[in-house]
Amino acid sequence: MRSLSPYDVNVSSQGRPVTPGAGYGTAQGADWFGPLNPIQPIAPPEVAGRVWDFIPGYNLATTPRTYEEISFPALRNLADSYDPMRLVIERRKDQMCRLPWTIRVKHEDSSKKKRPPISELPAAQQNRIKEITRFFKRPDREMTFRSWLRAILEDLLVIDAPSIFCERNRGGGLIGLRYVDGGTIKRVIDDWGRTPEPIPFTGQDFTWNGDTITLENHRTFGFRLVPGSMIAHQTPIGMKPPKFAMLPPAYQQVLKGLPAVNYTTADLIYRPLNLRPNRVYGYSPVEQVVMTVSIALRRSLAQLEYFREGNQPDAVYSLPAEWTPDQTARFQQYWDDLFSGNLANRRRMKFIPTGSGNAYTPLKEPPLKNEFDEWLVRIVCFAFSYPPAAFVSLSNRSIAEQHEKQAEEEGIEPMKQWVTETLNDVLMREFSDDDLEFAWAEEQEIDPEKQSTILRGYAEDGILTINQVREKIGEEPDPNPAASQLMVKTATGYVNIDNGQLDQKVTEAKAMAQAVPQPTAPEPGSTKTPSTSPPSTKVGAKAPPKKDK
Repeated sequence: MRSLSPYDVNVSSQGRPVTPGAGYGTAQGADWFGPLNPIQPIAPPEVAGRVWDFIPGYNLATTPRTYEEISFPALRNLADSYDPMRLVIERRKDQMCRLPWTIRVKHEDSSKKKRPPISELPAAQQNRIKEITRFFKRPDREMTFRSWLRAILEDLLVIDAPSIFCERNRGGGLIGLRYVDGGTIKRVIDDWGRTPEPIPFTGQDFTWNGDTITLENHRTFGFRLVPGSMIAHQTPIGMKPPKFAMLPPAYQQVLKGLPAVNYTTADLIYRPLNLRPNRVYGYSPVEQVVMTVSIALRRSLAQLEYFREGNQPDAVYSLPAEWTPDQTARFQQYWDDLFSGNLANRRRMKFIPTGSGNAYTPLKEPPLKNEFDEWLVRIVCFAFSYPPAAFVSLSNRSIAEQHEKQAEEEGIEPMKQWVTETLNDVLMREFSDDDLEFAWAEEQEIDPEKQSTILRGYAEDGILTINQVREKIGEEPDPNPAASQLMVKTATGYVNIDNGQLDQKVTEAKAMAQAVPQPTAPEPGSTKTPSTSPPSTKVGAKAPPKKDK
C-alpha cells in the first residue's frame, strides 16, 4: 500500500469556478470551508409571526397549565402554606383596596391647566358619570368594589390568571362583572400561538380549522356574533370597524376534569400581568419563589416537629450512682406530682443517676430563628415589592421607613395601572365612553411640617394666594379681598404684585442702597482702614486731647 504524506500532495490555486457554498472542497476565496448556505425553510409562508414553538395539538389538552412545570393547585397550596407569604399577599390587597377611586372626564386638552370639575360638565355627562360610578360600586351586583377587587387580586398575585365573566342581558348589554376562578380557565391559541382574533362577518360562510362556520351553527362551535364596535380597539389604524364580527372561542372552563364551557373575548376578561414570550400563562410572584418557599416550608415543619415531638427537657439533675432505675422513676414521679402543672412532661427537669454528685445542668435550646430565616423572608418580600421590616431587624428606623415607602410605591403602582387599564377597557368596549376614565384619587402623604414650609414659601414668593393655600389644607377661603391676590413678602410686609407697590418698594430699596456712602480708599503709605461713616458731629462733643510729640 502506498502511503501519502503532505509532501506527496500538490496544491494548486488554479481550479474551476464554483458557486459559493457548493461544498467545502470545491469552494474558492473566502468561502473556502465557509459557513455554507442555510437549509431552505420547509414551513409555508403563512407560519411567519408564530410567537413560540408550541407542541402540536396544544389545544387538545384539557387541564389548564398542562405543559407548565407547576400547576394552579400547587401554586395555591404554596401561597396558603407559608404564613409570611400569605401575610404579604393580604397586606398588598389591603393597600390596594383602601385607595379611593373615581370616574372622571379624560383631560387631554393641554391648553387647559386644570381638569374641569364635574359641576361644570353638561347634565347628560354628569348623569352618565353617576350611572357608571353606581355600576362599579357593585360590579357583580352583589359585592362592593373593594370585596370584589380583593378576589381579583388574589388570582393576580397567586396564579397570575385573573378572570372576569361578563354577565349580559338578553340584548347583549353588560349587567355585571363576576370573578371566576382563574385556575379553571384554559387558554386556546390560534395557529400563531396567540389568542384567536375576531373575524369580520359579512353574512358569508367561512372555514375555521376545517369546519364551515355559518350564521346558523356558529354557537355550536363556540363563536359569538357581536357588533363591530366591540372590536374597535382591535381594528387596524386607518380602518373602520366592521358592522358585525365573529369572535372565536378563546378560553375553556374546565370543570370536573372536562371542558365545560367555551368563552370568547367578549364573555371573559382574562388579564395576566406578567406574560412571557415562550409561555401562555402568566408568571406570578408566587411562582417566582417556588424554591425559596419550599425550603421555608420544610424549615417550618422542622420547627413544628421540635415543639410537637421533641424529647429534650429543660434541665437534668444528677442523682447518686447507686440508685436503681426503680428508685429514679419513683423519685421522678414524686417530683412531677409535687410540681405538676399545665406544662408538657418534656418541659420538666429530669433526674438521672450519674455518680458525679448532685449537680444541676440546664440544657440550652437550639436556635429556632437565625439569619437564614430572615433571608428567606427577604426573598419573598422582594418578589412582592413589600418591605421586610415587619419580619427582619433593620439597622435603624429611618432606613426601615425609607424601604417601606420605596417598596410600597414599586409594588402598588403596577397593580394600580393594571386595574386602571382593565376597567378603562371595559368602559371603552362596553359603555362606548371614550371621554370617561376610571382613575385612582391621588393621595399625597406629606409631613405636616414640610407641607407648612412649602406652602408658606409659595405664598411668600407670590406663587399661590393665601386662599389657594387655605384650600389645599382644607380650610374655607378668607373673605378678605387681599387673601385672593398674589403677594410677595418683603421686609415691611406683604406687597401686592398686581399694582405698583412692588415696583415702588424696589425703587425705594435701590435709592437707599445708593444713599449709603461708599468706602474711601486710604492714602498711599497710610495704615488706616477706610471709613464708611462720617465723623461724629454731635453738639457738645469734646475734641480728643492732643498728644505731645
